[in-house]
Amino acid sequence: MRCRDVQDRIESVAAGDEAADAAFRAHVETCVTCAAALASARAIEAALASRPAPAAPARFEAAVSARIRHERWRAENQVDRAFNVAVAIGVLDIAGGALALFNLASVTAGIASAAATLAAAAAQPVAATAEPGPPLWSYVLGCALLGTSLLVWRWAEGARQ
Repeated sequence: MRCRDVQDRIESVAAGDEAADAAFRAHVETCVTCAAALASARAIEAALASRPAPAAPARFEAAVSARIRHERWRAENQVDRAFNVAVAIGVLDIAGGALALFNLASVTAGIASAAATLAAAAAQPVAATAEPGPPLWSYVLGCALLGTSLLVWRWAEGARQ
């Protein structure tokens, strides 16, 4: 056993928290530095044991508990705020995606085209050429994102209660 290994254990052996094994005792018997450190640690432990432990100040436990509760509350508040911001950003992304799907210029052009088609249909038989809309997968993806956001929000609100 080396001095560094023994010095790491001296405090716990002197305090009685750890038993000194044969290798520890053999090293302390042959190393003057480690033996002196062990004797010093035992003297300090004896001096501390002879003095009564001071009592904690009044309301110490209550103050510490209140501080821990307050810090936990602050941490949970920060997580809640961050989560709510993330949900708001997600909802805005979904709304932006829905607006992108229904591009206002395309919607007005579609309405104008539909009005022109109806006017032409009133005058002659239908020969309409409809503009293709967004693909079906984009609607499914938008609904899936919205549903996922709502489920995560409901889960988070349920976990708080």
